[in-house]
Amino acid sequence: MTIFWRLVLAHLLADYTLQFNFVNALKRRSVYGMVLHCLTHFVVSAALTWSELGSAWFSLGSFQVNGWLALTLMFAVHFLIDELRIYSMKQLGYRDGTLSLIVDQFLHVYVLFMISPMISRGYSFLLPEKLVGIAAMLVLVSHVTTVFVYFVEKDIYGKQFPCFDEKYFLIFERLVLWAFFFVAGYWWLPFAVAWICQIFYVRKKRIIDLSLLNITLSIVLTVFFGFWTRYIYYGAI
Repeated sequence: MTIFWRLVLAHLLADYTLQFNFVNALKRRSVYGMVLHCLTHFVVSAALTWSELGSAWFSLGSFQVNGWLALTLMFAVHFLIDELRIYSMKQLGYRDGTLSLIVDQFLHVYVLFMISPMISRGYSFLLPEKLVGIAAMLVLVSHVTTVFVYFVEKDIYGKQFPCFDEKYFLIFERLVLWAFFFVAGYWWLPFAVAWICQIFYVRKKRIIDLSLLNITLSIVLTVFFGFWTRYIYYGAI
């Protein structure tokens, strides 16, 4: 699962952290924008799996597919999946909502799983390389949660993508809560609870206009990823 988790980290970085607003807009307007987006995936994936690119990742009959060919296949399939998603929205009228996001991400991760060699090196699906796993959790807590909460709120309230202040304020709040899970023992739990209460206090005081759904999802997802991070870091919860 070593290469799989590195590809997952590359996917999270390219699909969220490095998919800037202009790239997201460009890929919806032009095939060149989509190529740029998919090329970002290819480059980041190659960088994180560089030492393994020359080795065979899987086989098609008697033909051995090495890392370079596997990433080229990933590029092509990623392009196809994203183009189909945009086509379904523009031409078929499908809603660009939470379900669309989940299906899209499932397909991408499934492709990564299919092209990855099953080399464990002592790691498993839930317990990846420490640095890679923690980096993936960092992106999940920060940018992925931001996008997921936005889609849920858009489906329910018709809300627009959060402004700069709201986006980065909540990323900061989640990252501080997430950081508690790195502390040994459990003496920090009351402080984590106090931090959660502080988040609800900010909402109550309307310092930033946040929905209860937004706050609740942010906290629940951060706690979930926090315990997973703790398992990666310590090897136990």
